[in-house]
Amino acid sequence: MAAARVPLSLYVHWPYCSFLCKFCAFSKARVPSQGVDHERITNALLKELRTCLAPHKDKELRSIYFGGGTPSLSLPRNIERIISEANKLVPLASGAEVTLESNPTLAEVIKMRDFKLAGVNRYSIGIQTLNDDSLRKMGRLHTGAEGLAAVDRAKALFPGRVTFDMIFGFESQTLRQWQEELKTALDHADRHLSIYQLTVEPGTPLFRDQRAQRVVLPSDDMQAQMYEMTVDMCLARGFRHYEVSSYASHPSAESMHNKGYWRGQQWVGIGPSAHSRFTDPTNRQRISSVRIPDTQRWARQCERAGHGTGKEFVVSDAEAKQEAVVFGLRMLEGISDEGFMGVSGGQSLTGYLCMDRVQHYIDEGHLCWHAPTACLAPTERGLQVIDTILLEIIP
Repeated sequence: MAAARVPLSLYVHWPYCSFLCKFCAFSKARVPSQGVDHERITNALLKELRTCLAPHKDKELRSIYFGGGTPSLSLPRNIERIISEANKLVPLASGAEVTLESNPTLAEVIKMRDFKLAGVNRYSIGIQTLNDDSLRKMGRLHTGAEGLAAVDRAKALFPGRVTFDMIFGFESQTLRQWQEELKTALDHADRHLSIYQLTVEPGTPLFRDQRAQRVVLPSDDMQAQMYEMTVDMCLARGFRHYEVSSYASHPSAESMHNKGYWRGQQWVGIGPSAHSRFTDPTNRQRISSVRIPDTQRWARQCERAGHGTGKEFVVSDAEAKQEAVVFGLRMLEGISDEGFMGVSGGQSLTGYLCMDRVQHYIDEGHLCWHAPTACLAPTERGLQVIDTILLEIIP
């Protein structure tokens, strides 16, 4: 029997947005006034794809994720070219997940069917909020009603394979307002939701507005109440909180691509600012790389060298162990001793972590140790404060 192929994920970064949200800190650029040179961007992505997937031809692609930016601004035929070329280089696994992020504007909604024909089988919509005033203040171009209409159309085309993003903690938002908004979102949800607390990232317009006191966001206590209510309401509707910001009504609806990150599987990222983590097949070293963030510089380097890598370095054993714990404890399933020893050179979790602090959080009901599977996992209470816990348990 042939040996099982090592799983690999592919992330494709489309850099352009038709508008720039005030809270977004992701690498992106506004669509140029002369329009996007689709052929140049796609050819650069294909060149980088061939260069970067070539060393991984013995693996299999479990997932492809088109993120951004706003990849639904791309042309469906170019998405198809990328999926087809990736499959030639590294075969797509049976049941592979192919996700595309989208905004719920009319122009992008019209293209949904064509994206499905191109090979996309999971659709992610950036609704963020159903409150029109908050959408306007954050620089979004759609309305709440348009967002829900986009979800309903996507469900007809991608049944059981639609997710959308919601954010709580907007300016002047009350607990009651968020309760009503979340109820409406759950009424329209398919089998997956991503729900985030609004984060004020340095360098964003929202950060500058908050520092200048032009924006006042809900208090930390209020946002904690919103978080707890979110978990309770989702659970009451059958949505299990399987990761810090992710909810699914069935394990089969959980994000295969994102779970690959959190479980420490290998991935290759292409496009401006995309990150990669993989094991070099020639020397077994763990490699981390990041592409050039500036779109034009990245494209020129792809045309000249076949890739737009800006930085690449070997991941140390210490970094690999820390990443394994940080990512693993984002999920309620946690991290197993067996999985950890796969990246630690045989060191156990109990030999690596500050076990006095781990035991403290177990006693407090924030962590739990599953003896039969030798697995450390956060509880629902622990997931809410996992960043604080990680600071104390990692040496």
